[in-house]
Amino acid sequence: MDFPALTRMAFALLAVLGMIGACALVAKRAGLANAGASLKRRRLALIETLPIDARRRAAIIRCDGRDHLVILGPAGETVLASGLEALDAEPAAAEQRPVFADALAQLNKFARNPYAKKRGAA
Repeated sequence: MDFPALTRMAFALLAVLGMIGACALVAKRAGLANAGASLKRRRLALIETLPIDARRRAAIIRCDGRDHLVILGPAGETVLASGLEALDAEPAAAEQRPVFADALAQLNKFARNPYAKKRGAA
């Protein structure tokens, strides 16, 4: 093989490897990298964390449908509450109130009619 054919083959190989890498990056950003792991039902999940101070934080851990409140710190872990009922992600439809309606109710409570003083003063 001559030199131009070898360089063309090397550039083609680099181009194919670059396209494979680009596809892998796009798949990772789209969340397809862990698609196989999501098929398996997991028993343990970290629901929420809240920093208490620079060294400690509170964490809610869900295990088998039960929530556990734990304080994590450099000296160790402390379980504050164990076996709490897990809250549903979506409340019942009857209990849900639109956010806009709440904001409108608050606005109406504190809103003043700009013409009320003029009428009362006149």
